Formats: sequence, C-alpha cells, structure tokens
Amino acid sequence: MVKMLKPKIGLAVIYHPYEEGAEGAPKLLDKTGRILESLGLSVISSDCPVHDERTATLASRKFKEGGADLICLALATWSSDHLVLDILENLDAPVITWAFPGINTGSLCGCQQIDCVLRELGKEYVFIYGDAPHALKDIWSYSRAVALGKKLRTIRLGLVGHRTEGMTEVACDELALKSVIGPRLVYIGSDKLREAIQGIPDDEAEDKWQEVIEKVGKVNVKKQEGLYSVKAFMALKHIVLEDDLAGLATGCYPDLMGIVCLAHSLLGEEGVMASCEGDVNSAVAMLMLYELTGKPVHNTDLLDIHERDNSAVFSHCGSSGFSLAERRADIELAPVRLANSGVCVLFPSRPGTVTLLNLVGRKDTYRMFVITGQAVPTKMVFPGNPIRVKMPISMDEFLREVARYGFGHHWMIGYGDVRGELLQLGHLLGIKTVLAQKV
Repeated sequence: MVKMLKPKIGLAVIYHPYEEGAEGAPKLLDKTGRILESLGLSVISSDCPVHDERTATLASRKFKEGGADLICLALATWSSDHLVLDILENLDAPVITWAFPGINTGSLCGCQQIDCVLRELGKEYVFIYGDAPHALKDIWSYSRAVALGKKLRTIRLGLVGHRTEGMTEVACDELALKSVIGPRLVYIGSDKLREAIQGIPDDEAEDKWQEVIEKVGKVNVKKQEGLYSVKAFMALKHIVLEDDLAGLATGCYPDLMGIVCLAHSLLGEEGVMASCEGDVNSAVAMLMLYELTGKPVHNTDLLDIHERDNSAVFSHCGSSGFSLAERRADIELAPVRLANSGVCVLFPSRPGTVTLLNLVGRKDTYRMFVITGQAVPTKMVFPGNPIRVKMPISMDEFLREVARYGFGHHWMIGYGDVRGELLQLGHLLGIKTVLAQKV
C-alpha cells in the first residue's frame, strides 16, 4: 500500500475592492481550491476572499486551527501588502504567492510587491504564475517539500550500535542533525538488540518465518539462521515502537552482518527505513525518499559503470524490501556475502523511473546530490539487490560531479521522480543541493 505525503495548504484569495477584477475573487477562490485538491493537496480554504484586516485574521485563524503546513495566497487583484502580514500573525508558515494573467487587475505586480515585503522580513516563500502544468508542478513540489521539512523536525531516528569503524565519512553530529535537518537521534546498544532477540518466543518466530518464506522464490539458508533473523526483525520492530522511531541506522558491519539484513527488508515494507553501517545521514535520506514516494527505498553503493549507455550498477548486501524485486520468483534468502552466514535478501531490482539521493556532511557542510534516472532490467551481477540505472548525463560527468563536491559512497534510491521536491527541500533547510540533469 502506497503511503503518500499529503500536505495541508491554507488557501486565501486576496483582492482590493477598488481594483478591476475584484468581483471575480469568489470564483477564483473556488477555482484555485479545485486546482489544489486535484494536485492531491489537503486544502483549508478561507470562508471568503480576503480584502481587509478582519477577513485576513479570520482566514489566518482557520489555517492555524486546521494545521496548515503552508499558505497559498492567490491574488485576484493588486492588494495592500499588510493583509499578508495579518495572515501570518496567527500562522507564520511558508507562503506561495500566486499571480494570474490580467493586464488591468494588477495580480502580477501585487505579488511582486508582496514578495519584496516577505523577503525583507526573512519569510520563506515561492512565487507561481498562472495555472500551466509546470506552474502546478511547482506548487506540488514546494508544498510537499514544506510538509516534509516540517515532519523532519518532529521525528526520531535510532542508531543501533555504532557507525562502522574506518568509515569516518558517515560520522554524525547529532546536534547539527537536529539544528539543520530536524531529526533527534536515539542511541540503542547492540547488546540491547541481542537481549531483545533472545526474548522473542520461538513459536512467534516460527510463524513469522513461515510467512516470510511463502513470499520468496528460493530459500538457501538454514532454518535456524532464518528464525534468528526474523527474531531480529521482531526485536527491532519492538524497539521502533517503544522508542517511537521513524527509522534506523544499524551498525551492521561486521558484527551484525546477516543478522539484520532480512530485518531491514521487512521493516522497509512496513514503512520503517533502515540504513546500513551506522550511517545516520543515509537513514535520513531514505526517510526523505520514502515520504515522497510512499515506497521502500534501496540502500546501495555505487559498484560499476557502463559508459556505452551511461548507466551505473548500484547494490549492497541485500536488505531491500521485497516489493522492489522485478519478480517474486527471483527473491532468494541466502547467507550474506563475506561473512557467509545469516540471512540476506537477493534479487535483481525492478525497472522504472528512480531518484538517487546522496546526503553527507554536518552543520555548514551538509550537502545533497540528486539525480533522476531510469532503472533498467539487470541480472544478479552482485549478491544483493543490484539496480542498473541509466543516467541523463554521461558517466564521466556524473563521476566528476560526485568527486567535485565530495559525496560519499552510499546512495539511496527511491522509485519515482521527486527531484523537484528534494531541490526545494534543500533550499528550505539551507543545504547545498546539487541537481544533476541534462541541460
């Protein structure tokens, strides 16, 4: 079941009684409300168009009571800019200023005036003109970015164990994480996980294991290993619920290799994103992609490139959700590579449009690399969840850009094109965002 982020947007149409076009304000309120709802937004509309301090205050209070994530102000005519400030008094939220064609109405110049005031006061806003598809796409992307940024301020992420020794690249500054992006970090000792695993009844593990093997094409592990892995899933799920966590970063390499791979796969199918090697930033990136796509997310490394078709192969040990497999029959439960023990999930990934996200850094150095490509059919070229992605730019350019900005080796991959939302989110968070696309 796809879970999509649905922003709540407060809508007001503003006009000045003396201006040409004022009489069309009620119709514009109805029209813009229907447009925003058709985009998939949850609309909290003012009861009437705004034209003075009283109607502005009433609209503002309604937006606040409805829990609006952002405010959309559509200008039917030029209007006094202080009305926008009246609206923001009760709900200081990001703003969309929306202008419409009309040489005599002053809608366009009115938005420019309001934007100037918002800029001077340090308010977050974006300008939209007209209702062409590209303009509506910008409204959709911005609204979802705002809602995601707001949600990131309220979530908690768990770090199980510690980051992998030798990977200073994934070190996390929890105070910077909280102040810049928003999530709070909860530390969970690996001993707590092992104790929780021991506390799972055998009969419950038996039932879960039977449920799991009925969903795959091949089982190539000992039952004892499988039972321990589903106990790890059940233990992690209990910890997630107990600590109210939105996701996890597990210090799997090398101590928990093969123990949490299947658990990560099963958690992903339940909407809990779990990254590997104690990489908290990657857990955040997975969560961003999940909230925007509503689907499990691949946690991968870049392993190989093919210059002839501008494609690259990504994979990791095998912890992706079952739903990301091209065919159910391809899903195999097998020991994890290198350790040759435990249980991981192997399958070639399904084709489709994908967005790749790489998030690294801390405090003033946080940065995101975003690129959207096309996943194409691939074989089991690596014992994990290989996904081959054709890029919109050459491999040479891709690798140079990654190296130029010093991005790390962990790539999170979600199905769908959400580059617009991520670019807007980077702006909202004040994070350097590199969007790689064909010019």
